[in-house]
Amino acid sequence: MDMQGSTIKSPPRKAKARPSPAPAQDWKLLQLFNIYRLVISAAALSIALFAGIMPPFGTADQGLFLYASLTYFIVSLFGVEITRSRKPDCDTQTGVFAFADITFLTLLIHASGGLKSGLGLLLIVAIVGVSLILGKRMTVFFAALATIATLLQHTWGVLTSNIPLSTVAGGLPQAGMLGIGLLAISGLSNGLARRLRVTEALAERRGTDLVNLANVNEQIIRRMQTGVLACDTRGHIGMINERARVFLGIPETEKNKPQLASIAPELLDTLKQWLENPGGQLKKPFRSKPGYVLLPRFVMLGKKQRSAILIFIDNTALLKQQAQQLKIAALARLTASIAHEIRNPLGAISNAAQLLGESTDRHADDQRLVQIIQDHARRMNVIVENITQLGRRDRVNQLPLRLAVWVQEFIEQYTEHAKLQAEAISWSGPQDLVVCVDPDQLYQVVVNLCENALRHCPPFTGGEPLIRLHFGTTEDGKPYLEVIDRGSGIPPDIMENIFDPFFTTTPQGTGLGLYIARELCEGNGGGLEHLPGNEVGARFRATLAKAEECGG
Repeated sequence: MDMQGSTIKSPPRKAKARPSPAPAQDWKLLQLFNIYRLVISAAALSIALFAGIMPPFGTADQGLFLYASLTYFIVSLFGVEITRSRKPDCDTQTGVFAFADITFLTLLIHASGGLKSGLGLLLIVAIVGVSLILGKRMTVFFAALATIATLLQHTWGVLTSNIPLSTVAGGLPQAGMLGIGLLAISGLSNGLARRLRVTEALAERRGTDLVNLANVNEQIIRRMQTGVLACDTRGHIGMINERARVFLGIPETEKNKPQLASIAPELLDTLKQWLENPGGQLKKPFRSKPGYVLLPRFVMLGKKQRSAILIFIDNTALLKQQAQQLKIAALARLTASIAHEIRNPLGAISNAAQLLGESTDRHADDQRLVQIIQDHARRMNVIVENITQLGRRDRVNQLPLRLAVWVQEFIEQYTEHAKLQAEAISWSGPQDLVVCVDPDQLYQVVVNLCENALRHCPPFTGGEPLIRLHFGTTEDGKPYLEVIDRGSGIPPDIMENIFDPFFTTTPQGTGLGLYIARELCEGNGGGLEHLPGNEVGARFRATLAKAEECGG
């Protein structure tokens, strides 16, 4: 077998598992137990140094008690210090100091006369401390070690001084019971510690989930187009999202949460009325300081009367816009089907009239009739096209739009398309006004108004412009765009009918221009109206939505 040019790769070695770092809770327990150990050793050392013989402490061997307590105190000080550096690891430190506890406590018990001194209880505390940090095997090991140390201490005289076993036999049951107690407590404490760790880990995961869920809820509420705020029954605001700040006119820079009484007293009055009858349907719009007409809804967050209240506030303009878009969608399906049904026979009529007009053996009266058919067929085709445009209005794509820039571009494009001089249309308005509107639909509205204006204006020969586009904001902050012309104006007797569909004053008109323009404005959250009182010509105002009302 040819092995040339090949390499034999040895199987990858498994990386030696590194011990996972101890949780912070274990270090905290170890630190607390070191402090406890320091207190116990300091108390024993104080008794040995200053109290002399204080039964039962040191009654059997005062010197051993002194040296054991002193060494125990030094070891405890050393334990407190190295626990801060966390080197070596937590399990190693716990095991070393557990061995020190068993050793020095056994010496203190022996120096104080044995188990009858009562100091054996300190071994129970030491084993409990070990069981809270180390695993089950190590806990049982140290419990067994403490039991052996207890028995060894009790029989030390028999092993070293030839004391008869019968002398210490009476205390063996006590030592045995203490050993059994140490083993039992080690198992119970370790099981309890495991359960506590599992519960703590579960609580930590649940806490993390709750924090993440709270963050998600905060992001959702912050980006909602509905204003949301939480307050108590007296109007003290606890939480408010960005949209509610816009609706109520609270600047973003203001960090303190104001009172409803100062920013929206009408909303506070409505809240009080709702509190008197929480189950009732209360729909009472109010006008905020920025000029929004808002519709509030209230939800009680608890069953108690003093619970927090969640308030949802919606802009009625947006609600009307949504309702308008639903109406438009239904109208679109209807008009599309009507236009389709009309267009086919209309095309056949137009083709037949064209063929009839091309025949050579026709009289003058027949030619006149053919011309009438063609004219009305073209007029019907214009109506069908307008209806088709009306059916497409449900697709509103609103964008923030700077009106000054848009108006200048519109004038340039429209005058070129209509073959007008650029001076025939002028404009005026603030440079920084931004609105929320569909640019294509706004273009269709203004084109329609300009064509109506030019139809009733004299030819442009220079001088004052025929049409003026003026934009600004109303007293309540609503942006608008006006089309003002120098035409013959609108007679007062037809003023109420100009927006009706199919109403026209010219034989060539379809009567759908102003109707479609108004529907487009309403679909964008605004409206279209004629302002009377203009001395020369007509003045139409298209109100638009604020830039803040654009979604996203």
